[in-house]
Amino acid sequence: MQKRMLKDCRIGLFLGALLFALAGCADKKDGSASCMNQLNAEQYQSVAENTNCSNYERASGYLGLAGMSFSNFMKKGASDNLTKTLTISKLDNASDYSTGTRNYITKALCLVGPDNLTSSSRCTGLTASGSRGLPEREISFFGLLGDMIYVNYGVLDNDSNGTITKTETDNFTSLNTSGVNSGSNDTTIKSSSPNYEIITNSTRLIYNDNLSYCYSYQDNYTTTPTSSTDPVTSNNCSSFILPTSKISEIRPIFKLDNMTDITGGADLTPVTTLVSEITSISTSLNNELSNIGLSDNSSLRTSLTEGLSKIDNGGFKSDGTTVCGPAVALDVFYLLVKDAADNSTSSTPSNLHTKNLIGLNDLKNSVNSSVDITNSTGISGITYNYARLIYAKNLAGTTYSDSYESAHTALYNAIKNTRSLGTETSTKGDGKVILKEILCIGDN
Repeated sequence: MQKRMLKDCRIGLFLGALLFALAGCADKKDGSASCMNQLNAEQYQSVAENTNCSNYERASGYLGLAGMSFSNFMKKGASDNLTKTLTISKLDNASDYSTGTRNYITKALCLVGPDNLTSSSRCTGLTASGSRGLPEREISFFGLLGDMIYVNYGVLDNDSNGTITKTETDNFTSLNTSGVNSGSNDTTIKSSSPNYEIITNSTRLIYNDNLSYCYSYQDNYTTTPTSSTDPVTSNNCSSFILPTSKISEIRPIFKLDNMTDITGGADLTPVTTLVSEITSISTSLNNELSNIGLSDNSSLRTSLTEGLSKIDNGGFKSDGTTVCGPAVALDVFYLLVKDAADNSTSSTPSNLHTKNLIGLNDLKNSVNSSVDITNSTGISGITYNYARLIYAKNLAGTTYSDSYESAHTALYNAIKNTRSLGTETSTKGDGKVILKEILCIGDN
């Protein structure tokens, strides 16, 4: 019994600690006594529609109508079924702002929310005038919190039973992750003609280990040095790169010939819309907490966001340490595409230096276990941590490009589709929610 009471108290803090108007602890100097008295009496409709009440009071009224009240979350079983507690209706898509009680959350946020939201098309005809002080930011935070919960359950909880299962998230994303595991060889990567990028004190070289030729990097990493194309020396580059004290790093250049398209070519619009919406909400949430004055390591901040732990899970299962299966698969392909250079990048040679890189251990242990990452240059004692990728322009793998946009159709689509899912990273409880965390909701 005591544990149940403690849980209910945490939920009350989570959604009601700062909602003074809704909890009956309002500071009446922020509005008229009449509006505050009506809020304390839970006459939310009257306050929400009364333009004589302040934006703070009206927004509080709208959140009360949306079920975001202290008393509502203190009811028995309220935290066990958020879909029922907030009367969450099924949303057609993540940017459906007016269905069910999300319409009230929208109206509240358009009164007191952050500028990027109030100036968007979501608030057309609803944006209020006036400045935002601390009380408005507090209400805005809880509105955003409710919006985050609403969009997740409204989109993912298909049977509206208050539980988002692994089956529901899998069916929604339709990602082909079931057979993809760390080091599972779901990519075709080779280094049949081992070229290396050698970074010296003064220049970058492309070095071919088979022929012992090298040349100064010009504008791409795809050309194999030969005696006829070597502007550095007419024979070999041993004398040029030695002593090894000149060298700061060596990077093998690998050829990516193909990779699995985990999207299966399906319509990604619902998924990308959800990810975009959640990213926007979580960013605003984080900003509002900072505006309120709660630091990242604040205990109150942690308590206030505790209810998001199921969603803001870092890609882990409920134990907080085991990465859920779909997240493992997604990470494999993110490693390949997160820094992929496009045509714009590759047209500017200097921009390529920081693109198309992947950690050698990640390449071997996470992406493709059959890849040989040993250093065959014969040059020892040099940093050897990263590989550089180039992309096959045809299925035969005879020509390559630094830009994935020039890759053959199947490879291009696989990279483009995976990148469209987002390439951000996130950690558990950081206030930011990304796709791999959505995939793990059913495991929490």
